[in-house]
Amino acid sequence: MTSTFKHIDSLAVKNLKQGDVKAFDDLFNKYSPRLYNFSVKYLKSAEEAEEVVQEVFLYIWDKRDGLKPDNSFNAYIFTIAYNIIKKYFIKKSRDNAYKDDLIYTLLQQDNNLDQTIDYKFLLEKVELIINSLPNRRKEIFIKRKYDGLSVKQIADELGISPNTVENQLASAQKQILNELQKDKLAGLIFFMLFISI
Repeated sequence: MTSTFKHIDSLAVKNLKQGDVKAFDDLFNKYSPRLYNFSVKYLKSAEEAEEVVQEVFLYIWDKRDGLKPDNSFNAYIFTIAYNIIKKYFIKKSRDNAYKDDLIYTLLQQDNNLDQTIDYKFLLEKVELIINSLPNRRKEIFIKRKYDGLSVKQIADELGISPNTVENQLASAQKQILNELQKDKLAGLIFFMLFISI
């Protein structure tokens, strides 16, 4: 059954690569409800979940020439959606109003004020740690995590090798996690969403 669905997707993706609008519509109609349900679980907002679905399929259309019909289209679009959601949280987490909303949400879910305060402190702590990174490392980390640039884009923009970018990102991640662990702060898993490479 799975291989049959994969075969149907493969044909649609091949047609989409050639600019077939009907193939695009077919894939949109098939996957948009699933992407919506996936997104709304994270974002807790119907409007924002709809925006994620639209952004995923705009990306698919724009990058249709590079689609690989033999690969799992399902896995591909959910990876795109996850990355969009992650980027969305990163941007929102930098906004103080969102921090307050996040704290309120955590308080409702956990009924644990101490744990909620830890999360607020953790948000602020991560900001301080990022700001304390060496200048070049901080610049690379922000370009990757907040601006959503690829390793190659960062390397090209800064005139350095992709290996240097990857090493700086790994060092930044290690430094952030080490600082959080040093303070024995709770909620590190929560922050993997924000700082994972």
